Amino acid sequence: MPELPAAKKPLRERFEFFPYGWIRTDATWYSAPREGYSNISLAGARIGGGVSVGPVTAFVTIEAAQAKGPQLFDAFVAWAAAPRLRLRAGQFKAPFGLRFNAPDLVDELPRAPLSLLAATPGRQVGLEVAYDFWRWAEVTAAVFSGIGQNREANNTKIAFAGKVQLNPLAGLQRGPKLILVASVFAYHKTNGFTPTVTTAFGFDFFHGLPSSGASRRFTAGGGLFWRFLSARGEFFYTYDSRERDTDGDPFTPGDPLPQFIGAGGYAQLGAVVTGQEKDPATLLPRLASRRVRDSAVELSARFERFRVGARDLAGNGITAASAGVNWVLLQHLRVFAAVNWQRLETAVPEIPRGTSWGVTGGLAGFFLGRAGRGD
Repeated sequence: MPELPAAKKPLRERFEFFPYGWIRTDATWYSAPREGYSNISLAGARIGGGVSVGPVTAFVTIEAAQAKGPQLFDAFVAWAAAPRLRLRAGQFKAPFGLRFNAPDLVDELPRAPLSLLAATPGRQVGLEVAYDFWRWAEVTAAVFSGIGQNREANNTKIAFAGKVQLNPLAGLQRGPKLILVASVFAYHKTNGFTPTVTTAFGFDFFHGLPSSGASRRFTAGGGLFWRFLSARGEFFYTYDSRERDTDGDPFTPGDPLPQFIGAGGYAQLGAVVTGQEKDPATLLPRLASRRVRDSAVELSARFERFRVGARDLAGNGITAASAGVNWVLLQHLRVFAAVNWQRLETAVPEIPRGTSWGVTGGLAGFFLGRAGRGD
């Protein structure tokens, strides 16, 4: 008996439910000129899921293991309105850059680049429109209300985001895949603060400053994926309005000061050394089966540099390098280890100058759902 078309199936059979979740735990040892630390932590845990009904998908995720406890991470409804047109409304990642919109868990190195942490806008509540020009390009535009996961950092009235992603080698069947990305994020703060920038080990690199006015984020970069190799890099540029506190209350407007500017970027390489090809969509090696004997090992390295300052501030700079190894036991389970080195060039008395390094290792895995269905 032929199968009924989806539109004629009973309502309960048209729903496609999918769970989603992941967990990561790691141990870190860090050496600094004046002090260091070691710890074992549950670095992140998310749980949620979604339901699809034809072209409409609803998705919700809650993140735990944060300083403020569990919080709403993703909550949106997506609609494939036409073959190449997609709409999304709710709280989700802003369309910004290449690395920021990849799943956090499957990156080749366990910690995100400092330049990414300093420049990316986080999750906010808004509306997004995306259009695919066949396989060659994708254009995304979004408007946000300024309320969401990062509402306290920005105190935003309204924000705009735009992203262009090009795939110039999309016509090649067996050749490399090249992705080029350029994006912008702009918002206006009212009695807010510039973001507090931290190092990869959680130390303050620059403290937030009182701010009212325009802030802008720019990024340009891309990635090249071919067989067992991946190469990615991005350049970030940020502007943040600043002001002088004239009445002792940081939540009232003050006198305007020169803009706070940050610039920098990273370059990252990854190579699967056990023969598997790397999937550019998930950043994971393509495993032949779910058996451990078909597992993959990949090596990775990253170099980055970022500097912040203003005309009336000496500014701070950081140069960092990381190298790591991943043992991908199963498609959604990996053991990782990395060594990190960084040199701080600081002008703030509370932050010591000098060179420091640390090691990180841990276990990460999707225990529900699969890579790419969220995050």
